[in-house]
Amino acid sequence: MKLHYSLPPLLLGVLVTACAHTTPAPSGSSADTAKSNSTPLHPSPPSISTSVHNPSLLEFASDFSEMNAEAQKKELIQIQEKISAHHDELHQKVRAAMIYSIPGSRLRDSSKAQPLLDELAREKRLTSEEKIITAILKEYAIEANKLSQRIRDEQRRADDAQQKADALQQKLDELKKIERTMMQKSLKDSSRGSSK
Repeated sequence: MKLHYSLPPLLLGVLVTACAHTTPAPSGSSADTAKSNSTPLHPSPPSISTSVHNPSLLEFASDFSEMNAEAQKKELIQIQEKISAHHDELHQKVRAAMIYSIPGSRLRDSSKAQPLLDELAREKRLTSEEKIITAILKEYAIEANKLSQRIRDEQRRADDAQQKADALQQKLDELKKIERTMMQKSLKDSSRGSSK
């Protein structure tokens, strides 16, 4: 038998044997099967965690600013309770400092924010986000305190100037009263002199 006549049946036998040893695809081509093994056609949704979404501090600031006064008070109470339960709860302390500092807060109070921010500025265990926000709030609180002090000083000066103006007005009114009294007395004297 010549070699070129025996070669096609030999190749056919090798192909049949190779196909017999492969696992058949359940549906579609073998390329689809390989693709489905590496990446799913429809990616499964991210696993749902049982924990509540913990927003970033910037998200917290944004959400807090949009709350009404009552909701802001409730949020502060919850944060204070967490801090009381775990005094080392740094994330909650940062949130409390934000409540006392951020412009959208109806509970802004620099006298309460400043000690918290000073404490947090010394803390080494803050995350980078907490460090940045604490530094910004501290700088903001310092500037707000300077501005408040300037406003108080200006108000004190304005009050002093008003008191001086009131005192001068009172003296002027007294002088006018004396002048009227003297003019009336002078008129009476001159009318008496002319009647004689």
